Amino acid sequence: MSKLRIVYIISLVILAVLLVRVSFWPMTGGEQKHSEVSRESLLETENGWILQFDIVNHEGEDRNYTINVSVDGKPSTRTVSIRDEGVFTYIRHISSDMLGGERGQVSITVYKEGEDTPFEQGTWYLKKPASGSQ
Repeated sequence: MSKLRIVYIISLVILAVLLVRVSFWPMTGGEQKHSEVSRESLLETENGWILQFDIVNHEGEDRNYTINVSVDGKPSTRTVSIRDEGVFTYIRHISSDMLGGERGQVSITVYKEGEDTPFEQGTWYLKKPASGSQ
């Protein structure tokens, strides 16, 4: 057998192994370990707003998360522990009285324990409803 033929056969075998690996990689535990925020919503009510979102833990282990919410510069912090593949629903009622002027700003940041960079952040600008309007 010539050297060229051996190299050709080895190349085909390597190519076949790579194609099989790439095709079945997502099914063999190659998934990314991550957390995510889902179902974010800010609902307006008669008296203000309701901020709601879910934190989903896909980290492969139980994790702690810190949720920072600021309403017109007034911060609040909550730390929650979420088991692996668990979901935590955060709900915060924001009354129009909590806004300083006619417009207000609501900001959120969500951190994993031990990390300095948030994996989720968002800001909403709220306008107070006109008083006495019918």
